[in-house]
Amino acid sequence: MNLRRLLFWFHLVIGLVVGLTICFFASTGSLMAFQPQIIARAERKISVPEHRQDACLAPSESIKKLQTQIGAPPTSFEVFANPRTPAQVMTAPDRIFLADACTGELLGNGPSRVRAFFAHVRDLHRYAAYGGTRYEAIHAITIAGNLGFPILILSGLILWIPRQWKKVHLRNALVIRGDLKARARDWNLHTVGGFWLALPLLVISLSGSVMAYDWVNALLYRMAGTPSPQGKEERPKTVSLGNIELLDKLLPLAKETDLRWNSLTVRFPIAANSIPFALDEGSGSRPQEKTQLVLSKNGKLTKFDTFDKLPRGRQWRLYGRFLHTGEIFGGVGQSIAFLAALTAVLLVWTGFALSLRRYVAWRTRKARARERAPVLEAA
Repeated sequence: MNLRRLLFWFHLVIGLVVGLTICFFASTGSLMAFQPQIIARAERKISVPEHRQDACLAPSESIKKLQTQIGAPPTSFEVFANPRTPAQVMTAPDRIFLADACTGELLGNGPSRVRAFFAHVRDLHRYAAYGGTRYEAIHAITIAGNLGFPILILSGLILWIPRQWKKVHLRNALVIRGDLKARARDWNLHTVGGFWLALPLLVISLSGSVMAYDWVNALLYRMAGTPSPQGKEERPKTVSLGNIELLDKLLPLAKETDLRWNSLTVRFPIAANSIPFALDEGSGSRPQEKTQLVLSKNGKLTKFDTFDKLPRGRQWRLYGRFLHTGEIFGGVGQSIAFLAALTAVLLVWTGFALSLRRYVAWRTRKARARERAPVLEAA
């Protein structure tokens, strides 16, 4: 058995083992590919009416009023520079309500069905969770399967290299042909799709592994020459508003730290002596436009970390998060990620089909060999 054939069997076995988990991630990922645009389209008619600035409630009063209407304490509050854009109030477990930050009134009918749908898909994709229940055994299997995908991609690229560099061989490996049937069609789709989408699929699978495994994340930080973060930041089990009145003084000051801001987010509970804010100059999909700042209770700016001031490891980690969805390159990147996800499903389908055809052919040869054996013995 030569090296190429050994690599082929290695590729086939790994594909059979992790194929279903790859299909699971790819199918759920493809459903979320254009989530921001779909949500924006669904909520396009919800807007904030015009208000006189002197008629607005203080931020603390507005948030308290919203908490009463929702019936649960918020975990975060996000406002936008455009006064007609609704504020977003998040409560556990990641339910988002649209609101008028000026009057403290909810807009719409609570979390929309579109947001609820994407929340379910996201929980399936990230945690193998449904209905608030995490299935840890399934989650462990799926993320372990994701580790096999980069191996499949790299071994597949090696197997893609034609034995002979002739025009007909390159055409079959680079161009989808509509005149093929059965095994030849499956092989053509598997080879062509795997080649053209190999790079996006490799980026998506590797960035997914960084987000799924602490040790892969630590390896990324080590490669960047940055100490890895110690432990994950845990959300408080019981949420309260904390020193909410401090927000009345510091929220206007936070808006003045960067006049190009588009959105500003504060998380609860609020501490007694300072408030951290997350500021974004864009739509939330580019890490270069994000800033972390902290204002003390007397209004002093004690921290202002733009993206270029972050440790290199943290920068790489943020790049990976938005490369995973393609959002870092806008709609074009999302389209490529969507196409890559569909291609991953196609690769699993055609890979399984080719394996089944190979198995059936092997069984047929074995049966014919058994049928010929008595004839040879009689002769």
